[in-house]
Amino acid sequence: MTTALRSTALVIENDPAQGLGRAAAWLTEAGMELDTVRPHLGEAVPNTAGGHDALIALGGGRAKDWSDELTGLLANAVADDTPTFAICSSARALAAAFGGRVEDSDEPVGPRMLAKRDAAGRDLVFGPAPMTLDAIRWRRQELVELPGEATLLASTPRGALEVFRLGDTAWGVQSHFEFTPEQLAAFGDFDEATLARAAAVDEHIVAGWKPILQRFARVAAGGRKALPLID
Repeated sequence: MTTALRSTALVIENDPAQGLGRAAAWLTEAGMELDTVRPHLGEAVPNTAGGHDALIALGGGRAKDWSDELTGLLANAVADDTPTFAICSSARALAAAFGGRVEDSDEPVGPRMLAKRDAAGRDLVFGPAPMTLDAIRWRRQELVELPGEATLLASTPRGALEVFRLGDTAWGVQSHFEFTPEQLAAFGDFDEATLARAAAVDEHIVAGWKPILQRFARVAAGGRKALPLID
């Protein structure tokens, strides 16, 4: 059995209800130690990821008092070539830090099918992923224009900019995969029909996204070359 590479990640939790969810166990299984900063409890957002191997920035960070600090941290991580994984509002903050454009949106929440773009084929994290990925849309803003230097890795059939990369090792994902159907129900924003559809695709969400997060952990641990095209 292969021994997991060891790494550490600084995790920014912007909302107590929007932690890493089940993705924490996926990353821990892959050898990643998680060090969580909770600015919603008054903990300061640092300027850089410090002595950590990676940065993970979670959702729930829209229009917070520390939004500027979070944006600065994300920008510095890209500049430092720190492996970065930004989810939901943090993905939009990552894009906006480099000139991306974000607008308010009233699109409905719920399951979405994402399709990989050609550029994803050689990506360290998304290259081996299936051509289509299930995810949960849950947001009130939309990334409508990527920075010029960003690479689009996956979108919806209607063109939503769902997954992108900045530089070689900074990824942004607008939708969610980390929450179980029970957690989605607790948020109160999903009706019964939407929750039923989310539950129906949940096994596919886990099957698609768990390997992606674990490949990210391997990149953070230094495995940036010769990753297998198929896990």
